[in-house]
Amino acid sequence: MPNRESQVNVSSLAVLSRANDIPDYIGSAAVAVTNKGLAVFHFEKWTLAQQAEHFQKFLDQPGRHDKYGLVSSCHMSSWGDIRTCMKGPNDNDGLWTSMYLASILGYPGRSFAKRTDFPPSPDWYPSPIYSNLQFKGDTSSDEIVGHEFVYPLVRDLLAENDNERQRAYILTFNITNHILTHDWYLMGENHTHTTWGIWNPILVNDNDFYQESRGLNSLQILAFLLQTYAYSGDERFLDGAYLLTESYQYDVNLINEKTIAVCDNSFSDDELAYLSYFTLVHACHSITSSSSLSPKQKQHARTLIDHLLEYMKVGLNLSHKYKQMEKSPFYNFIYCYVSGQVNQTRRLFKKHNLSSTKSSDFDCHSLSNDGIWYMQRWPLELIDWQQFNSDRLDIQINVPAECSSKPSSLQMLPPDERSSKKWNGNIYDLDDGSGFNEDDPAAFLLSYWGMRYFNLLE
Repeated sequence: MPNRESQVNVSSLAVLSRANDIPDYIGSAAVAVTNKGLAVFHFEKWTLAQQAEHFQKFLDQPGRHDKYGLVSSCHMSSWGDIRTCMKGPNDNDGLWTSMYLASILGYPGRSFAKRTDFPPSPDWYPSPIYSNLQFKGDTSSDEIVGHEFVYPLVRDLLAENDNERQRAYILTFNITNHILTHDWYLMGENHTHTTWGIWNPILVNDNDFYQESRGLNSLQILAFLLQTYAYSGDERFLDGAYLLTESYQYDVNLINEKTIAVCDNSFSDDELAYLSYFTLVHACHSITSSSSLSPKQKQHARTLIDHLLEYMKVGLNLSHKYKQMEKSPFYNFIYCYVSGQVNQTRRLFKKHNLSSTKSSDFDCHSLSNDGIWYMQRWPLELIDWQQFNSDRLDIQINVPAECSSKPSSLQMLPPDERSSKKWNGNIYDLDDGSGFNEDDPAAFLLSYWGMRYFNLLE
């Protein structure tokens, strides 16, 4: 827990107004006299585009959050002093970047580092390809979801030539083919399946340990298979999806993608689910609009797509009943895309004779406004300063949700009134932060560009 004695005490506060013909706070400055020194706050009016530009420049700074091409968090040895930033690998680096160092086709490592960066560790393995590098093993489904989400977008939106598009396609193909040919497992460096790289129905459906992730893992593997089929036309992937739905009811599993229970709210699983929702619908759209698949192939896929979209929307709306309360631009832009309420997917649902909107759907105009509000309140500084909101008189503690030592709020606080987190963090935490870490701005940038691309900022 943070040390309350390290809090800054404000002994005097003065507001200096610059003009009278504009809102009071614009162009003004607040000067606070504290026991640590002076603090000056400037008030400026920015657009979201300016905010995105600020964060992009922030991310592009040399030596700050770029470690060997990976987006890295910054850990500081001195409280709040970015000059002491120390970058390092993270278990989930694979959500953002892929590195194949294990010499196992279709198996990306969690992260990588130079062998001289730190002493040997049992979780790290020397690369058989690059003698000066090591990779972190036991890759989980988290990393695979990240790879399968981003490569199709690279292929469709970022690649500048056929060679780059082919590289993105091959990476997608190799991962999905690896899982398919290894009996629905991700096989790692020890020639056994990794701890969380599991999509086999024997465990997903029949093992109580995986009950909570049954819907999530079913969603993931169906998204992987259809996305790879969309670009390869390889019938093995479509046949695999049919097998998992017809013989093992993976389509029905989508209804209960999110398990709702007190003390069992996994924000990390929510992030993985929404990325997989996006991948699944993007795959369906790619199949139906493909110029390389034959009419016979599209027709063969159509029955399955109709089926999956119906079940998927039931589970999606159940999930978003809870996620919409967070006002997240990330979750909201994905929901609008996946529910068929943007131009790109509205045509998909119409083509398959499915109503793009139902009475149970959430209105994307309202969701967009919530997302805009959230980004407007996003702090420009991303250091995880200590927060002690549980002392506030205007906070209502969510007593039934107190499942750990940290108190939770009943209502979410704005992002500039609590500790900085990625989308897999608990946004209801009241007391958090240390002042020794600086996050990267990728969570904001993905949300902003997602909303902008789908015209949800208008």
